[in-house]
Amino acid sequence: MPTPFSRRRFFTSGSIVAAGTGMFGAHAFGQDKGGQGRGRQNDRDRSAQDNRTADGALAGPYDFTNPYDWLTAYTKVRGRLDGGVGLYHYVAHVYGIPDGGVAQLMFRREGVSQHRMTVRDDRTIDLRYVECNYTQHPETGALIDEFYDNPITGKLVPVRHQPPVPGPVIRINPTGGFTPDVEWESPAAFINKVGPPLFGEGRIFFNDDILMFRPGDAEPVPTGNTRRGDLQLTEMITFSADTRDVQNPELLSAKSFAHIAADTPWSGWLEMDDVPGHMMMRYLAEKTETPEGIPSWLRKRIEKDYPKFFTDPGI
Repeated sequence: MPTPFSRRRFFTSGSIVAAGTGMFGAHAFGQDKGGQGRGRQNDRDRSAQDNRTADGALAGPYDFTNPYDWLTAYTKVRGRLDGGVGLYHYVAHVYGIPDGGVAQLMFRREGVSQHRMTVRDDRTIDLRYVECNYTQHPETGALIDEFYDNPITGKLVPVRHQPPVPGPVIRINPTGGFTPDVEWESPAAFINKVGPPLFGEGRIFFNDDILMFRPGDAEPVPTGNTRRGDLQLTEMITFSADTRDVQNPELLSAKSFAHIAADTPWSGWLEMDDVPGHMMMRYLAEKTETPEGIPSWLRKRIEKDYPKFFTDPGI
């Protein structure tokens, strides 16, 4: 996500093979007491009136013993059921881990991601997303715009912010995810596993795990790291929302939060080629209905650097 090497880079620079997970029976799903009163109006004030639908065809309530129902609910949590974008503001802490060493906080990243999800006629999901972010001081959060003082190597290197790069379609079904516009070819492997949902304290949780693997003797994927080993990207995401919002058929989108943990090779701009190791990233993200829910400094900076990011994100 906050590195030049990402799912988008992997999808567009190499081919992948999808591995699936098994189906889950009714016994695998917890029962959430807060969600038993399906369709109840959430007593929290909602100002986004365009978040409502008259027919509620796919908006719930859902039977969570049905894998296609929880995939649709996942769409409502992560994106929007009307084909609009799920807009997220996030803050990430990026740690460097040299081989044999301990994790060290290197910098922060703050940014915005947009997730557009479409429920197809067969109830599978098409997902596309785009994001951009900015590098910050690890302690103060101050924006770093020119040079970064790498604490592991002692090098002063030109800083790199991540510009928006739209990714390809990811099609998600109950047994896994794959990219229909990229030809699959071994030995690369890709696993995108979503759900089943979990419940607790009136909330619903979806895990979206992205695992990528490419043997070291395979044709290398460009990552800017000559000692990449077998690991390319591992990303674990948990989305959560109020179960009442998810089950409310009047809502097209559920307010959600996300926690993301990712493991990647060094970013090329860090000039770490002579230091074997990798990066660990931890994000916290909040979904907002409009760009006005994003901190004003970040929104204004994005509008200045990428004028079409909010109006025409390219996904």
